[in-house]
Amino acid sequence: MIINVNAPINQTSYGYVSCNIIKELNSLGHDLRHIPIGQNTPDEELFPYISETLNRWDYSYNAPSIKIWHQHDLNLFPGHGKRIGMPIFELEEFNDIELHSLKNPDELFVCSSWAKDVILDNLPIMAGVVHVVPLGVDTSIFKPCNLPSPKKTVFGNFGKFEIRKGHDILPEVFNKAFEKDDDVILVMMPHNFFLNQQETDEWVRRYRNTKLGDKMVFVNRQKSHSMVYNIMSQIHCGIFPSRAEGWNLEALELLACGRHLIITNVTAHTEFCNQDNSMLVNMNSGKEQAIDNKFFDGRFNWHKIDNDEIDQMVEYMRLVHKKVQNNELSVNENGISTGQKYSWLNTAKTVEKHLNESI
Repeated sequence: MIINVNAPINQTSYGYVSCNIIKELNSLGHDLRHIPIGQNTPDEELFPYISETLNRWDYSYNAPSIKIWHQHDLNLFPGHGKRIGMPIFELEEFNDIELHSLKNPDELFVCSSWAKDVILDNLPIMAGVVHVVPLGVDTSIFKPCNLPSPKKTVFGNFGKFEIRKGHDILPEVFNKAFEKDDDVILVMMPHNFFLNQQETDEWVRRYRNTKLGDKMVFVNRQKSHSMVYNIMSQIHCGIFPSRAEGWNLEALELLACGRHLIITNVTAHTEFCNQDNSMLVNMNSGKEQAIDNKFFDGRFNWHKIDNDEIDQMVEYMRLVHKKVQNNELSVNENGISTGQKYSWLNTAKTVEKHLNESI
């Protein structure tokens, strides 16, 4: 099947998603034509699998087109074939521009059941044309491995500095959970393309200027996902105090490695995080304004993190530490099974299935 793919190819999450979907649709034998969004700066590990598609500028006027992009910009599609929008969003409400844009495609692919419910709550008119297409993990890179030495308990957080991701709360949680003589480390990989150096330094100071600041390790952005895997393999447990997520690629990657997760039980990552593979933080404190003076302006809401949620995370961190120190923490086998289920190949097969049904 000829498929036009209108998508970014870069180092952002959207770019990584686009590269992997193109790679696996190619593996299924489809004839892909890429219409770029922005400048192409592909991941070096994925480039050999997508280079031919990137050179196919001659998109088909009659073929279906998939646009992998933000919910506010699904208005323009190449050609006049079936138009499918594939947005990734974090909140449960949309502004007028977003609503107008989301109504434009013939169909929508969203990556979680939560996202489908959000679309239908806001746009009942889209009933019957919204399909769940879960994203994936590259298990050839993020593969199971033994847990690191129990000499120290290593926690990790992966994902760009943002209030939405709970990075303002994480230092408080870590400092409340442990004392200076506890053998614990918090590894942070928080590079955010959209922050300047001053903003990044301010975030780091919020961590460093705490009781356990010397137990926090900040890792620069890595050049490849194999290098990210090398860091993930050195931790025991990931912690994600997110107020809202559009998917959470890194959480799924950690599960695929057999790592444990402490994670909020809300929004899109509930598609793959459950009580069998994760330590879920129940969000009992309701909602609050989604505002960070950077990406969100307070017009809508996200989930609130208050003392109850903090206490849950503290207890989970202490539990993990106790198990590690007693050499009782084993590889997260349920997480590994989850990673095998949510492969990028399965993502591509789901795309293929819905395309076949709609044309």
